[in-house]
Amino acid sequence: GRKAAGLTELPSCPVCLERLDESVLTILCNHSFHTHCLTQWEESTTCPVCRYVQTPEPTGDNMCFSCDSKEDLWICLICGHIGCGRYVGGHANNHFVETQHTFTMQLGSQRVWDYVGDNYVHRLVQNKDDGKLVEVPGHGADTFSEEKMDSLQLEYTYLMTAQLESQRLFFEEKLARVEKESNEQLAVMEKRCKEAVVAREHLADKMTELERERKASDKRNGEMLLRIGKLGSELEEEKELNKCLTGNQQRWKERLEAVEHKLHSTVEHKDHEIQDLKEQVGDLMFYLQTQKKIEESSEETRQEIQDGRVVVAKKPSAMNPSSAGKKPRRKK
Repeated sequence: GRKAAGLTELPSCPVCLERLDESVLTILCNHSFHTHCLTQWEESTTCPVCRYVQTPEPTGDNMCFSCDSKEDLWICLICGHIGCGRYVGGHANNHFVETQHTFTMQLGSQRVWDYVGDNYVHRLVQNKDDGKLVEVPGHGADTFSEEKMDSLQLEYTYLMTAQLESQRLFFEEKLARVEKESNEQLAVMEKRCKEAVVAREHLADKMTELERERKASDKRNGEMLLRIGKLGSELEEEKELNKCLTGNQQRWKERLEAVEHKLHSTVEHKDHEIQDLKEQVGDLMFYLQTQKKIEESSEETRQEIQDGRVVVAKKPSAMNPSSAGKKPRRKK
């Protein structure tokens, strides 16, 4: 049927299957039983459900989880954490401060310490022979009565139940805080993810644009390479043409020098011929003038000229025009 509102259903004992309403004992593996059901279990050092060993002995394997110390070890009755005492490293007390696990038991003596009350909860220990709960030897009575033991176990159960409830509230609060922080971090991560998506899209657009520019640049580079190759070919042709023109220029220069030399020789020869012709013309003019004067002279003068003789003097360096019409002197 349905559970009544505001009521909690009690768990049942795994041994007798009855409700755990009184004389309840919770062992280290967090399984709860009736006290009388657990005392009837033949293997009293193990859990009837999971066979977990309930006698944590100070073996060589036990050591502090923080500093690996093997002295003065205390085991947490809530989670099984092993830490050293406050006079060694204080890691058991640090575990209480961090987790608020109130109860811890000293390995070896099996005494339970309450960090909240700062004292031992009871003086019960487990006998190493049969694992039964017995009183620590002291100055009082030798043994507890069964009724006193039941009441102490019930008080311990109530304390453990209250501690577990406080632990549940503590961890629920911690989980709520962690969930809140996780949601905040998730929101921040989602925001960052959206920003990253936008940035990625922007980068993708930029990459597309850069790819187009790269293709255009490659095309321009190809055209430039073609032009460079064409210009190289033209340069080679120009070099060959320049070489041919240089050779032709040298040949034409030589031919020009030869023509100039020939022309110079021809001019000198012509000048020499012109000079000779001038001298001949001069002599001819002198002859004609002389003939004319002789014809104009008297008969006597012509007779004297015919009887006389002409002496030719040396040729002057330059012919004087003023003496061109003079007659040569006659010698008697």
